[in-house]
Formats: sequence, C-alpha cells, structure tokens
Amino acid sequence: MKLIGSLVYFGVITFVHSAEILSVLPLFGQSHWNVIDSILQTLVSSGHNVTAITPFLKKKKIYNYTEIDSSSYMNKIEAINYNLVADDNGYSYLNAAHLKSCENLYKSKDFWKTLENHKFDLVIGHFLASTCYSYIAYKLQVPMIYVTSDAMNARLHSLLVNPLNPSYIASPNIPMALPTSFCQRLENFFNKMYVNIYYWWLDRKATTIGKTYFGKNAPDASSLFKSTTVLMFINSYFTFETSRPMIPNLIQIGGIHVSQPKPLPEDIKQFIEDSPDGVIYFSFGSIVKMDTLPKTMQQAFKEAFSELPQRILWKFESDEMANQPKNVMIKKWFPQRDILSHPNVKLFIYHGGLSGVNEAIQNKVPILGIPIFTDQFKNIANCVHKGISISLDHNNLNKLIILNAIKDMIGNPKYKNKALELFDKFNDRPVTPKQLVIYWTNYVLKFYKHEMFQNAADLEWFKYYMFDIVTLLLSSILLLVYVLRYFIEN
Repeated sequence: MKLIGSLVYFGVITFVHSAEILSVLPLFGQSHWNVIDSILQTLVSSGHNVTAITPFLKKKKIYNYTEIDSSSYMNKIEAINYNLVADDNGYSYLNAAHLKSCENLYKSKDFWKTLENHKFDLVIGHFLASTCYSYIAYKLQVPMIYVTSDAMNARLHSLLVNPLNPSYIASPNIPMALPTSFCQRLENFFNKMYVNIYYWWLDRKATTIGKTYFGKNAPDASSLFKSTTVLMFINSYFTFETSRPMIPNLIQIGGIHVSQPKPLPEDIKQFIEDSPDGVIYFSFGSIVKMDTLPKTMQQAFKEAFSELPQRILWKFESDEMANQPKNVMIKKWFPQRDILSHPNVKLFIYHGGLSGVNEAIQNKVPILGIPIFTDQFKNIANCVHKGISISLDHNNLNKLIILNAIKDMIGNPKYKNKALELFDKFNDRPVTPKQLVIYWTNYVLKFYKHEMFQNAADLEWFKYYMFDIVTLLLSSILLLVYVLRYFIEN
C-alpha cells in the first residue's frame, strides 16, 4: 500500500493508504449490487484500487476500478417467477442459487487468474446465505469485510456472537418488530434455533465446496468466517430498528446507495405531474416478475386501482397488460429513486426489500407493505411499528382489502407525518454512511489484528453461555444439600 493523502473524520486527520481490494457479488441481483457498488465506488473515490468480480459492468471506465465479468456463470435472481420465491419464503431458491454461484466462481479460470496476478490487501463480500466466500480471504491470507444488503439473519448474529436475545429482540426472519406476548416470544425462540440449524446445514455444503477448490485441509466455512471476518457493513440504521445491543464491528450504513435524484424521463414526469390527486408507485423490486403474479392477485390490483382517483406507476415486466386500467402506466423498469423523490408521489406499494425501504424513508413516502420472502416480513413489521406502513398478506388479497388500505394510508395524515418524523431521525447522523465506509475500511487495513476484532467468537459455546460456571454452581449446591442432609439424618 502507498500513502495517498489524508481523511478528516470527527475533526481528526488520519493518514490513509491506497490498498488493493477484491470484491465479490454472490448473486446476479441489482438491488444487492446497488449497496455493494456504492461502497466500492466510495472506496475508489478515496484512492483505493478495487477489483470487482461482478456481472454489472460500468458503461464508462473508472480510474482505480477493474471489472471481472461474471455474468456467464453468476446465477441471475432478477425478474424470476413469483412462485419460486413465494414458496417457503424464498429461502430454498435463493440459498441454492447462492451456493451454486459460489461454486461457479471457484470453477472460473478468471477468478484464479485474478488471485494469481494481484496481491490483495482486503476482500469485500456480500453475505446472503452462507459463508462460502470466506475461503477467498483464507487463500489470500487477508482480512474480510462482509456487507449485508438485507437484514442480518439469526445465524449471522450467532457467528459474530452478537447478542440476539429472543425475549425482546425479534429474529430477522420473523414477521414482527417486537415479541411482546408469551406466544410471540416462544415463536421467536424456536425461529432463532431453526434458522441457526438451517444455515449451519448450508455451511456444511459451503465447506464441501471450499475443500474441493482450496484443499481438503482447508478449515470449515463457519470457522473461516469467524477467523477472517473483521467487520460488517449493515444496510440499515438504528432509528429504523428496535432497541438492541451491537458489537463495535457492526457498522450501520443504511441509505448509502440513495443518491441525489436525477431528472425524470419526460413521459413519466408528465404522467406524475398531470395527476391532481397524486401518484402511487407499485413495485415488487428487481427479483419478482410482476407479470407472474397469480391472475387473481393481478385482477384484485386492477380492480382496486380502477376505482382510485390517483394514477399508478406499476413496474410490470410484459409489454402489455390485459384489461389495463386507464389510470395505470406500466413499464419493465422505472427509475425508482427518482420517482419516489417527486412530491406528487403519495404512496409506495412494495414488498419490503431493505434497500427500497431506505429509499422510501429518504423520500418521506409511506409504504403499503406486501412482504413475500426472506427479510421483507421483518422490514415491513418495523415499518408498521414506526407508523409509516400497513402490512397486507400476499396470500389473502382482494379488491376490497387493497382499496381500503390505500384509502386509509392516503387519507389519514398520520402515516405521512410518521414518515416525515422517521426521515428526520434517519438522517440525523454525526457522519455520513460514505464517511463511515472510508474510515472503517482504513481502520481495518491498519489495525485488523486489534483486540476489537478478536471477539467472543473465539470462545467455545459452553464458555460463552457459561455452562461450565453454572455446572460448578449447581454441583456445589447439590453437594451442600447432600452434606447437610447427611448430618441432619445422622
């Protein structure tokens, strides 16, 4: 690494160095890439050299930024059938796709050539389903920073030994903001156990992949994650979450991908501004093809929309829509961030992906949530808890349910007022997410062997939960009771 300048952070000048950074995207998904790319471009702009293995190539060459095209072997999770992710909340499909992409990467000659031709100082990866990419840091003998574009699952908390007490912290894989009743706490407890076992099983598959390509003597994937991962960037911020403890190497950068809005295309701009009653934006993100929604669900939306005075922008992957309401515009792609920033947008109908939620918060737009898979249920539950949302069940939708929810959210000012309040809290920060990324990346490069990164993950499970201490205390009490009883009886 070479000295390239200085960074001012909290008024303190810190010298930084140009580092060689390798980044890997686990799946071909635009919403995931948006967060990672924002991090990488922030590091590039600060002087670091970044090599990204990605299917999302830039139109123009960027200095200090090298791309390795992975589109030929990276599993694509954009615009897929609704049923693939609606079944079992999408876990089977997405997790299998993640492991397949990891194996395809390790089969790639370009990947191995990249490792041979560069001396990297750091690996940045995206955590989705398993710890498969930890083998890269193991091979290079460098630290690793993981990024989560969605909510951290319970397994990830366990691997990092970040407290996730099920008595008052809802598991990220469960549709509730806070477990308040006995039944909710019971459900929360068993969900945490189930998720840990489920992802432990996935990591066994990741270990098989890792040992195949990095040698049979390579450690298991979970152990490598613990030994190589020194930091995590999390796509959230505490004002959107409920109260919880967090270890110091979990850095919240929620909203980092939300850039300044660009001018809207003329047809979309005119459609929005010519609507005196405002506009509703309707999207299920980059993963779900909305033309594959069940016909009954599509019809319910059409019937509800046709009775509204507002106009609707509906992200719809087909060129035509049967019985399209007159107040609906369809397109395969909309500039979501730019649309949400328009003051005439009254409501966002959305499945609850965390990046889109952050965009809605940044634009003060209430969300009518219809979660479909993975962390979306928890994200929308948080939105409801914060007062900016109503949540609907995607398995139980009809015209009346949709219509009543929309009328309530647009007609009742409390949702907009709460969105304004959350916007203020979300953006009131001592430093920006980009400043955090620069500071903590440089900190890792300089001090990754520091004690703050040697956390409780190094403890055996029985020591962490103090089973040895509890066993000693219980044994002592039982021995004392036995001795007292012996002397009393004799």
